[in-house]
Amino acid sequence: MTTNNLFFATTNPAAASATSSYPTTTITTSTMSTGTNNNNDDSVFNDDNGTTTTTTIAYKTVALPIKEFGIEIPVACWYPTPTPTTIGIGIDSSSASTSTSIKYNYRISLRRIGQLLAKWDFIPDFISRDFALDPSISLSPSSTIRVVDGQNISIPPSAAASTTATTITTTTGGDGTKVVFLAHGFLGSRLDLAYIAEDLARQGFVCIAPEYPESLEASYPRLDGLSRTVINNNLLRCIQQQQQQQRDGSDSDSDASLFNMISKPIISYSAIGHSLGCSTVLQMGDNSWNRILMGSGKAPEIPSLSSSSSGNSNNSVGGRLLFISSINDGPVTKWSGGIKIPEGYTMLKESQLSSSSSSSSGGSTSNNDETNIQQQQQQQIIVIPDRAALVFDRQDAPNHISYLSANTNDAMLSFLSPLLPITNALGIPVLDFDKYMISRDSARTGNILKPLISNFLLSAKTK
Repeated sequence: MTTNNLFFATTNPAAASATSSYPTTTITTSTMSTGTNNNNDDSVFNDDNGTTTTTTIAYKTVALPIKEFGIEIPVACWYPTPTPTTIGIGIDSSSASTSTSIKYNYRISLRRIGQLLAKWDFIPDFISRDFALDPSISLSPSSTIRVVDGQNISIPPSAAASTTATTITTTTGGDGTKVVFLAHGFLGSRLDLAYIAEDLARQGFVCIAPEYPESLEASYPRLDGLSRTVINNNLLRCIQQQQQQQRDGSDSDSDASLFNMISKPIISYSAIGHSLGCSTVLQMGDNSWNRILMGSGKAPEIPSLSSSSSGNSNNSVGGRLLFISSINDGPVTKWSGGIKIPEGYTMLKESQLSSSSSSSSGGSTSNNDETNIQQQQQQQIIVIPDRAALVFDRQDAPNHISYLSANTNDAMLSFLSPLLPITNALGIPVLDFDKYMISRDSARTGNILKPLISNFLLSAKTK
């Protein structure tokens, strides 16, 4: 393992605004051999016998039953296929990869948008549009990473699987499973953070994203009492029952089997939220969880440093936390009172994160260049502090929806942009949709967020 120096702004000594300046301190980075490249989509490596392998990620949507309401909630799941698709002699690698690739089903309901933004109930249900979205990870013929249909993957893998054909099996890295929950925002969707889920899944994480009642997909009716908390409680119950059945060697609960992609004991829980999803994340789990908040204005206080003697959970939260905000985020700067970061956070600098990401990516890679392949096998891990904050403060900083997947934003633009003059005339808030029409910066923002988020989670201690 080798270490390098990476400079960030030091922990701010008192509550500060986003425009404050800070001195610098040194944070350690480590280079670890992982077999995959953390920042390149075209992740290619050789196994011990010299066979070329590809990285595959499984995706499927499961129907989570909420029995007290008599409905089912769509939950998107991404998880690693730990034995990479092997491309051996006599196998057509391109056809094998292409045949298993998938598209995401995505829907925009104009009725749901009208209900939540303008309290309109007169828009009929059929005014909606369905999309088939490509995964954010490249699906070009030259790419060696594929998102495959998890519905067709047998778990556990059959012992009779042929060793001469392309096989896909499922497990997780290390001694257990690292689970990440993704919470979308107001009028968001379970696919909003798919690019983060894909990036984490190929590093061994299992990522789970439920559709909440405020989703613009409107896959189920909004019902009194059906809240994010109710959905999360049912989701965690099913996963915990799955873990118990795994320990007992039983399969008595069919609901628990929905999450059989969690094939090993869970060794860490994390949650990532955007906008309204930030408050969702803060209400999940305990102090052992890792949390990441994006598109929020106020970072929660650290309980031990909180000025409030009551320890109000609305103002403080324990555990590891990464806070990400932007001075160009309209809902944050206009409605939430601006960006506030309390005592105890280490301020990260975008310039250093960008240069680290560029240097670790190694540039373009030829599959036949053994030197480049060896460089890909060295994954640079930046050790992110347990309480850290990144505030984008450049002139063209991300807006509120720049944090979302480019493909979902593009779908919204194609369907909703003709309505923008009407919403502006009526004074209906559009959550920076108008800004994004100009910036189109999801990919640029994601290139900074993906390595930052993965390094924060990889820096965490496990059970």
